[in-house]
Amino acid sequence: MDMTPPGSSGMDLLRTAFTHRRLLLELVRRDIRARFAGARFGLLWSLINPAVQLAAYGLIFGYVYADPARPRGAVTASLFCGLWPWWAFQEATMRGTSALVDQASLLRRLPMPAALPVFAATIGSVAIQMLGFGLFLLVFAGLGVIEPRSAWLLLPVAIALHLALTAGLALFLAPLYLVARDVMHMVALALTVGFFFSPVLFQLADLPPTVRGIAGLNPIAGLLGLVRMLVLGAERPPLVALLALAGAIVAAWHWGGRLVARIEGRIDEYC
Repeated sequence: MDMTPPGSSGMDLLRTAFTHRRLLLELVRRDIRARFAGARFGLLWSLINPAVQLAAYGLIFGYVYADPARPRGAVTASLFCGLWPWWAFQEATMRGTSALVDQASLLRRLPMPAALPVFAATIGSVAIQMLGFGLFLLVFAGLGVIEPRSAWLLLPVAIALHLALTAGLALFLAPLYLVARDVMHMVALALTVGFFFSPVLFQLADLPPTVRGIAGLNPIAGLLGLVRMLVLGAERPPLVALLALAGAIVAAWHWGGRLVARIEGRIDEYC
């Protein structure tokens, strides 16, 4: 007998999001307003902080540890295509993981599917970071650091895959964090380690062939490879990296849907 809770598949969650799309949009607006409440510069901070970090990494890898064989502009462009999507992934994962706990009072007052706050947190985070990514992409194009390409028109596909991965992962982690608060410390640790084991500051092609295949099993490798391919014209990510990305998305939505269904309507038991 199938013991899967009703409405627990990825398609069910997508239908739920579409059915409650107006409420979801309002939750996204509420989430974005809340994170910048009281800040004089508001949304501008979401551009300043990444820009400062990108400049710092660009200084270190483009000047201090410069590779004579690679132009400094190429190093900055590669870092840009690795760091900004990673920041979006990191922020969306963290905020999506805590969404059910953060919005517990709202879930008690307003009957709605538990997945909606998770979707709102991840969509808001990815949207803000990708807005900054798009603005700086235009700036770098204007400065001649990155050459405009027709492939940029396919960037929404990469962003959609990015959102699918982060939302699926948050759907899996949010119910776990609701039950055990130690989960957030584990997620933060995993993201710290994952930053250095993912091709954020480097590309898969920079690795020795003996470890390149193993590194390609990281779903982030496929995602960042797609971004660099579309933005910079870099070589296509290895097939194993693309399959790992697709497999991670399917697995995260499958198991995330099951866990969300199990805590549906039971927020009071944990908060």
